[in-house]
Amino acid sequence: MKKGTEFEDYIHFVYSTLLNLRGEKIRVSKRTTFQVPPDESYEIDIFYEFENVGVKHRVAIECKDWKNPVDQGKVLEFHQKIKNIGEDIVGVFVSRTGYQSGAIKVAKRHGILTLTADDVPTIFDVLSRHITTSFIPEDHCTGEPFWYIAELKEPNGQPTGTLYAFPKGSPIDLPLFISKKHAEAVHRSLPDKQYFKVYGLAQHKLRGLLAFSIAQKKTFAIVVDYPTDSGDLKTVPLTAKEVKDQYLLLDYPKELEKEWV
Repeated sequence: MKKGTEFEDYIHFVYSTLLNLRGEKIRVSKRTTFQVPPDESYEIDIFYEFENVGVKHRVAIECKDWKNPVDQGKVLEFHQKIKNIGEDIVGVFVSRTGYQSGAIKVAKRHGILTLTADDVPTIFDVLSRHITTSFIPEDHCTGEPFWYIAELKEPNGQPTGTLYAFPKGSPIDLPLFISKKHAEAVHRSLPDKQYFKVYGLAQHKLRGLLAFSIAQKKTFAIVVDYPTDSGDLKTVPLTAKEVKDQYLLLDYPKELEKEWV
């Protein structure tokens, strides 16, 4: 694979992941060819479109992994390309090595956003956004299929983003409950239960939780029954990857298991 293609693939992954943190299913395509009558065609490195509140957004992204800064000629070429495809397309140029001063002026004149590699989130930034999306519980979420117990900032207050976990040193890190009633029973048994609350783990939150847990090699306990009179739990231990393979219904970016330099 050529280095430039790898750069395009990485930019595609970043945009695709950030646009779909909640499972919106926004399609982000790579190296898309547009046919323009009568017989012209143009290739766009990365393209996506979606509709929000009745307004359609169309974005074309050009990626350059060159040794030298991009000149104004390439920016003008990109501007003409997207103008021929459609007037309503927003242009974004991403250059690993930056731009000549003339290129930036031309881009501003034509409304093209110029980014460098430093402006694009790293894989670790993307991962942290997955974590943030997952670790802040929301009352409206239903277990898909799991329920979990989360810590509150104060009695009956807002969640901190910390999940209830087994004691340090336990072979299993985090309990996930198949039944909300099982989770509520464990919650009632906690001595400081006013500092905790039961929440549903929606699929987009499960995906984000797994993005963190697979990287950290966390182990889950799938709780399958009410606690016994002595407080013991009947559980099925699963690694984070096993939970992903068995319970995650959304696409899981393979890039989250790769190391990007």
